[in-house]
Amino acid sequence: MAKSKKKEKKLIKDLSDKGIEIINFTRESVAPIVSERIQKTKDWVFFGEDNLFPNDLVRMADNSALHSSILSTKAKMIAGDSVIYEGTQAEPFLEAATKAWGGFNKYIERASTDIAYFDSFYTNIQFNNGGKIDTMRNMDYSFVRSGKMDANGLINEYWMSTRWDIATNKRSYSKDEEIYRPLEILAFDEKKMRDKQSKTSGQLMVAKRYSPSALFYSKPSYLGATNYIDIAAKIANFHKSQLDNGMTGNLWMHIPQDLSDKNKRVKMLKALNDQFAGSNNAGKIVLTWGQGEANKPEMESINTSDVHSALSDLNTRTNEEIAMAHQISRSIVGLDQTTGLGGLEISNALDMFQTIYVSPAQQLIEDQVNQILDFNGIKETIRIERLRPSTLVLDQELMKLSATVDEIREIANLQEHPDTDIGGKLLIQVENESKPDGTGSDTSRAK
Repeated sequence: MAKSKKKEKKLIKDLSDKGIEIINFTRESVAPIVSERIQKTKDWVFFGEDNLFPNDLVRMADNSALHSSILSTKAKMIAGDSVIYEGTQAEPFLEAATKAWGGFNKYIERASTDIAYFDSFYTNIQFNNGGKIDTMRNMDYSFVRSGKMDANGLINEYWMSTRWDIATNKRSYSKDEEIYRPLEILAFDEKKMRDKQSKTSGQLMVAKRYSPSALFYSKPSYLGATNYIDIAAKIANFHKSQLDNGMTGNLWMHIPQDLSDKNKRVKMLKALNDQFAGSNNAGKIVLTWGQGEANKPEMESINTSDVHSALSDLNTRTNEEIAMAHQISRSIVGLDQTTGLGGLEISNALDMFQTIYVSPAQQLIEDQVNQILDFNGIKETIRIERLRPSTLVLDQELMKLSATVDEIREIANLQEHPDTDIGGKLLIQVENESKPDGTGSDTSRAK
């Protein structure tokens, strides 16, 4: 209420005495702010001003096609092509420990997605009666909040809820809301494996990248682009609203009434802003009514073609900023359409991305899984095999038609084919299959 009064006072102060007002339709839009806030009355540390920062990141991905596509690509590359087991004990243990939730490949897939979105992931573990870990499960990152640090700088517990928008400020819960009450989960500590709380909800292991000035949570690597991601969503929404409203332009409205009274003018401006602010209201028409010809409003359409041109330029810059924040090449995400890059050039860009981003992200998963193996006395390690660039870059048919066998094998990180004439044989086969009359001879095909 106080905030509303403050805005009204500013509006009155800014009013013109020249008989004209520029009505600036605005909806205040603030990109999510990453912060760690401790409240004495709460057991957990707020993640974001409203404790919903992870949820805001998910919402942003849902509303930006480019950002969502990049996150999906990053998750696929982190998950890799397969898991390499160095020994015979690790694979059966990991498959058994994750069987209830789809197996170890699903565990890798979920952890990779959380890293792509949040640069961190959680694993919920359970112990058997012999004091060994027998169950491991990926815990949705957006469901977890950190507990506070003790005098030794250690975090001893975490809190889990599927609806922090409900649980953050709740004091009492109805019967239906009880499922959203935050559940305490102890941090990984083998000394507490027989505690009642460990037996009830297990323990939580966290893997995260170092983030300066962040004690409890990690900062996503694309944090610098959150404003641009929000802008991209608003540009798309603006164009959709224009189409929904028949591409109608903006209007200049003249009301032949005495509006010298500032309070009356403020009420009118607030009413107009409430009705027409924001990208959802692009191209809408102000409808007024009154009695008598003398009081009839006059309206004139304003050409908005320049607006669309400006938005097109802004959209190009926005996409480039998003790709830059993700440290991913513009060519990989399809923003470089004029360079004519071939498969090998894109493969080189993927190699660079693998080195600067993917491999360190895979290391987070490998280190945590290897820690679990070591805890259980399994002196073996796992390694995530990198995703072959051809899996992301080229369709099989496109590769067959546009690249030589040696080029394809180089993209796939394979050695030269032992049959040095294989390329010529395949070329003859492709040429015969592509003839419109289908006259290709079977005897001319590669054997």
